[in-house]
Amino acid sequence: MVTGGAQGIGRAITERLLADGARVAVFDLDPAEAPDEALALTCDVRDPSAVHAATDAAKRELGSLDFLVNNAGIRFRASAGGHTDEQWRDTLDVNVTGTYFCIRAALPHLFEAAEGGRIVNLGSIVGQVGAPERVAYCTSKAAVEGMTRALAVELAGDGVCVNAVAPGVIETPLTREYFSDPERTALIVGGTPARRWGQPDEVAGAVAFLVGPDARFVNGVTLYVDGGWAAGKDV
Repeated sequence: MVTGGAQGIGRAITERLLADGARVAVFDLDPAEAPDEALALTCDVRDPSAVHAATDAAKRELGSLDFLVNNAGIRFRASAGGHTDEQWRDTLDVNVTGTYFCIRAALPHLFEAAEGGRIVNLGSIVGQVGAPERVAYCTSKAAVEGMTRALAVELAGDGVCVNAVAPGVIETPLTREYFSDPERTALIVGGTPARRWGQPDEVAGAVAFLVGPDARFVNGVTLYVDGGWAAGKDV
């Protein structure tokens, strides 16, 4: 299962997993743009009833559930005191609570996975390093990393590995505004040791590794896909 799997990074993850031979169920508010080979299911991750219904449908159609990729997320940009109540709640509800609802619904099936269940949560570099005008988003992604570690410790004995992937600046429709601003583009490239921004397929490759057989002893880590951006901030 891939949440938010119809567009952007989520679609790239879906396409990569399909290419690797997986059968993929996409959970999305509007799954119309999901790849044709995927099982497209309409689901609001904030609604536990909808999550359980979509999870049951995925299990029924696919036969088994071996991994969950929590990619669905939203972000608002506002000053520290300028986040509305709705923006704050929506960010936490989708990015944190929605992630937990999907994990809770999937766990009974992941416990039955033949080679051990896998959960991959999508974090962000701002879960480790702060960014202005994104307090709700930074808070939510830091929470996702904490949730990842807590569940990894709790579920390891049940054969379920829980990890996170934290992208840096990735070129998607959500970030398109960055690349039309020469000043911001120079700031991004100058602050990234790789001297470029990332592409969705590079995040998808990290996810594919974590749900694959080579990562069966990798548990509780956050894999940064950011061209060295976060590491450079420690210098």
